Amino acid sequence: MSAPLIDHIGILVPDLESAIEKWERATGYTFSPIARYRTSGYSDDSDVTPHDHNARFAVSREGTPHIELLEAAGTGSHSLARLGPHHLAVRVASAEAEAERVRDLGHDIDTWARMPDGSMHICFTARQVLDGVALEFISEFPGPIVLDDGSLPWRDPETGRASLWGEPQE
Repeated sequence: MSAPLIDHIGILVPDLESAIEKWERATGYTFSPIARYRTSGYSDDSDVTPHDHNARFAVSREGTPHIELLEAAGTGSHSLARLGPHHLAVRVASAEAEAERVRDLGHDIDTWARMPDGSMHICFTARQVLDGVALEFISEFPGPIVLDDGSLPWRDPETGRASLWGEPQE
């Protein structure tokens, strides 16, 4: 088994607009327009019953790994109590299969999101599994991403995945 490369590093921040400005100044990176991971199939340690999740985020153009800035919200996986380094993310063929593999190792998966058809799009290991930082597994199929204003972002015609940068740059 070859190990997947890290796609992005998620950092939980208290105010997204302010964080984008600070991170751009400090790193010289350019961040995407603000988008939302919007789903009604989210389960986390605050409520395992599927519920609405509307996480605001922006991603660096530079990378990989990219930097994903996430705005803190709610009482669960994205709460203010969890500011700072939040997760390392890898793209995998199946988040469901990775969740099962990690559970077979004796570790907890404490956050996941399912698509309307029931397929698992993402999942996160419990933070204590890897010394305070979660590992996020992202399935290959497209996820529920919209721009901050609710409009749909450009989607890659081959993969169907959202791109916050419009058509890929050559």
